[in-house]
Amino acid sequence: MKHLIYVLFVLLLCSIGNAQDLTLLHINAKWNQSNNYNLKGIKNCKVKMTLLEDLVPSMKAQIKSVPTIILLDKNGKPRGQWKAGLSFKVEATKEEIQDRVNIIHLEK
Repeated sequence: MKHLIYVLFVLLLCSIGNAQDLTLLHINAKWNQSNNYNLKGIKNCKVKMTLLEDLVPSMKAQIKSVPTIILLDKNGKPRGQWKAGLSFKVEATKEEIQDRVNIIHLEK
């Protein structure tokens, strides 16, 4: 019984560690906060939010529309991106974003 509990504990720790390999970065501007995208409930990744105004100038120059959501792997390489259109809202569904996260998560 001890061994079974130990194995389950190790598997749990491994799955938590793997989930941290992906990050969803949500970037928006102060003036557009009413259009923040709700990423609550997205699994298998960390979710971080930042304001365009807080980014360094070189990164700020790369963001062409807000909000922008970028899926990054553990090396910081973009693995997916969703941008707002003329409505200043991201039109992708949570299911689309979760599907992309799951695909990248399972590639490991």
